[in-house]
Amino acid sequence: KLLRTEIQRFSGRRPIARGKDETSEEEIYRSSPQLLKLLRTEFSALVVGYRENEKLYRYLPPKPARIHSFVYLCSPDEVREFSQSFDFLNILINAHLPVSMEELIAASLRQMSQVYEDRQKFLVAVGKELAVLLGGEFNRLKSIIGKIKQ
Repeated sequence: KLLRTEIQRFSGRRPIARGKDETSEEEIYRSSPQLLKLLRTEFSALVVGYRENEKLYRYLPPKPARIHSFVYLCSPDEVREFSQSFDFLNILINAHLPVSMEELIAASLRQMSQVYEDRQKFLVAVGKELAVLLGGEFNRLKSIIGKIKQ
């Protein structure tokens, strides 16, 4: 048998695990402050509605968000108001994203349901709407409902 050994030279750009002895994310950044400038987070968002002049719309805005716009978490009241209508579901159903439509819808609805006292009532109502929107796509509907229950 002939064995071949190969030595590769690295440019010094090998990843180095930082903070292995730290117990929290804050401690990692405190002990290695350069990470804040070195690491990059990629964030994608799907716009399903917007507010203009105190009116809420559950469809795409006339212009896309500015490149350096800020993203904020909606308050429970905003989530409750937005989810009074399920018009946004079609955008989620028809989105072509790197994550499955079923996962996206289930995660969104689980999150939305948290703001309701009667979480079950909200989920039943949205489940009925999904049954209509998905028509004969029983497997997709079953998948979404199963993921909501998790």
